[in-house]
Amino acid sequence: MSTSTNSSMGKDVDLQERVRLKKADRDELYCLEPPFPKTNFLMELSSACNHACIFCAHQKMQRKVSKMDKAKGFDILRQAYELGTREVGFYATGEPFLIPELPEYIAEAKKIGYSYVYLTSNGSLATPERIRAVIDAGLDSIKFSINAPQRKLYAFIHGYDDFDKVMEHLRYLNDYRRESGRSYKIYVTGILTRFTENLKDKYYEVFDGLADQVVFKYVYNQGGYMPEIDELLRCECDTEVRRRCNLPFDAISVTQEGYLSIENADYENMLIVADLNKVSLREGWYGDKMKDMRRRFIEDDLAGTLCDGCVHHTKSPARAIMPECSNIKGDYVFDDSAVRERLKNSGLTVYVPMSADIIHPGHINILKTAARYGKVIVGLFSDEAISSYKPKPYMTYDQRRKVLESIKYVDEIIPQATKDYDDNIRSLKPDFMIHGKDWREGPLSEVRAKAIAAMAEWGGQVIEPDYTKGVSSSMIRGQIR
Repeated sequence: MSTSTNSSMGKDVDLQERVRLKKADRDELYCLEPPFPKTNFLMELSSACNHACIFCAHQKMQRKVSKMDKAKGFDILRQAYELGTREVGFYATGEPFLIPELPEYIAEAKKIGYSYVYLTSNGSLATPERIRAVIDAGLDSIKFSINAPQRKLYAFIHGYDDFDKVMEHLRYLNDYRRESGRSYKIYVTGILTRFTENLKDKYYEVFDGLADQVVFKYVYNQGGYMPEIDELLRCECDTEVRRRCNLPFDAISVTQEGYLSIENADYENMLIVADLNKVSLREGWYGDKMKDMRRRFIEDDLAGTLCDGCVHHTKSPARAIMPECSNIKGDYVFDDSAVRERLKNSGLTVYVPMSADIIHPGHINILKTAARYGKVIVGLFSDEAISSYKPKPYMTYDQRRKVLESIKYVDEIIPQATKDYDDNIRSLKPDFMIHGKDWREGPLSEVRAKAIAAMAEWGGQVIEPDYTKGVSSSMIRGQIR
């Protein structure tokens, strides 16, 4: 879906298609000496960033923050152009608007002849003055990475409460396009986690009229530095087992130090294949290190590299390809404490209504799912509430409460006095409500519709995990009888 203010403006680029191509089956690329890329050239002007996104390895990066030597950067731009590249983006692990020289790089790229120059930014520093500077320098498109379409989730995921500021800057981008008559494109990207995977429609609603295209990506172990994503942040709907990656065959990634990497999110320079301070870009692209990594991708022989964990969704020992270019000299230490601490202190709440008369694996699955989203508050049905729509419970409320208190996924238990959840959820205003899909039909279907409508009032989400097959309270009651 495109939410366009003027669809005829700017270069016609389908960003969602570009996202797909990064891991699409493109066997024609898979050779030791692929053609030099015409697109997919990213230059990291600096690794400095003012945000701390929960899925980003920047929050635990040990590499020294610095910035690209301008003369070297300009030289690499010229080399890439002479080799056939016609598009360049000035971002990678850092926030480009932290770099005062950013407009100079854009102007130089346009002067050299690049037909498409672009940025990705979190948008918080994209003030009107900075926006005018990069647009007037010749920028063709700008993409804001906005990883939640509402303020509370945004602050949790980005680490900073800048949602309103970013929205203000996005509106100015549109205003300046109308005022200046310039034809740059405006995009919004959402990196979807399990906290936001059900909010695509909300994205379209919030950014309607403010972006030419809204693009989604499922969060993944980018660069191989974040295997904890699979356990702690991965979308429930993402069942990928092996990730196809075309970057070593179709992308140029240059770091702030002037190194050529096979990955644009190389936070610790562990995937460097050439030092462009010593060899040319052509020599790096067709050099022995790069060829060897391409061979390893072709043969699926990635053991010992960070790429192995990213491609195969695993956590395994990894060392730098060129240790002399990285501060990591031995095995990389995978530390998930930063993400776990963020989740622990998120302040997000989850409401789970439950009878819990006969505890079975289905209940445990629901509670385990709920615990992935935040503090779990169980609304335990009273005896009267259960009897209002199904047989009287075998255990009393107090007995059922004692059982729930011993389950590690439960943080708090409150009474659920009726089969209608309205009073509790309006009082708690939880961020999430978890309920099995079994309530879509039957005596709770009207309750479901009412709960979804109420949760939407404050931006809450209703999550409906798949029903656990082969077991239910009704089945167990039947067997007892």
